[in-house]
Amino acid sequence: MDVVEAFLAKIKDQEHVQPLFLHADLQINLRCEGQTIQLIIKNGNIMILQNSEAQQSKYEISGSQNAMKQLLEGTQRLRVLEQQGQLKVSAPLRTTLLLESVFFLTKAQNRERTKNNLNKVIDSELIFL
Repeated sequence: MDVVEAFLAKIKDQEHVQPLFLHADLQINLRCEGQTIQLIIKNGNIMILQNSEAQQSKYEISGSQNAMKQLLEGTQRLRVLEQQGQLKVSAPLRTTLLLESVFFLTKAQNRERTKNNLNKVIDSELIFL
């Protein structure tokens, strides 16, 4: 999934998010349409392992490609997607909240969409001046 690589690249630039997982040590499998990617968070670093490298993990998020994309791009929160039945989360609440914060705060959208959103905010602020 290209969106996973985009998330990984974006989170490395997001210094304000890094304190959330500075002391975390967890492995979580992201399963989507027969593909498994393991997200490893350890000692302030995040890395991914693809299908053949992924190991057994006690935590897992699974669902459709669209829901996984929304999660990794930070356009929808993890627990909302779970409540809507689009994702299934097998992790304790504390871990779920940590992951939700990391995904949502990173907002790994493409640069053009981010630029367009920023321009909309600036334009709307100018209207109120």
